[in-house]
Amino acid sequence: MAVYKSKYRELTFYVDGELHAFSSGSFSTTDERVIAVLDELADALRVDESEVIETKPEKPAQKTPAKRKPSGK
Repeated sequence: MAVYKSKYRELTFYVDGELHAFSSGSFSTTDERVIAVLDELADALRVDESEVIETKPEKPAQKTPAKRKPSGK
């Protein structure tokens, strides 16, 4: 199955006179004709199913507190 993402939530396109539409910026299909059209669309990006699996976000490195310098007064 091919999964595509778009920055446009409701992107629509035609394949052989049949209307297809993204839903919430996502579209999935197994139809080879639809896949061929989507591969040519600039506004659609194919993502592999392995990338769709959510991963835990990495924790940012903790900053060490800055040492205070004497003001020299």
